[in-house]
Amino acid sequence: MRHPGSPSDRNQLAIAAESLYLINLLALPGIALLILCYLRWKYRHSSNALGRCHLQQACLITGWFCLIVMGGGVTLWILLAGSAAGIAMMLLYLIVMHTGFVLLGIFALAKAISGQHFHPGSRGCPETRIEH
Repeated sequence: MRHPGSPSDRNQLAIAAESLYLINLLALPGIALLILCYLRWKYRHSSNALGRCHLQQACLITGWFCLIVMGGGVTLWILLAGSAAGIAMMLLYLIVMHTGFVLLGIFALAKAISGQHFHPGSRGCPETRIEH
């Protein structure tokens, strides 16, 4: 039986953050992002450092995803859309970058499940490990 405040309860927010990040990339883009941003706003002053840091990291990586993948894809489309090789290069870029961000999300979810911070020692995210 779990007790309130147990390590598994503290991990739930971090797991939800990373799961929403992956859902945003793989299944429900936009909807999962809105839920992720709402949770980030709701728990921005939470005492749960693990959950707060994973929420912050998931929102930050989503922003980088939009900037790198969407911005790069649109730029390649504008520059190279006139040729078949250009379209193939754009598709390859999008597939490789999207896959990289999905793998980053899987790694972050594994860290959240194990109770570890994604970027230990970064601003506001102390290096702590929750003992089970």
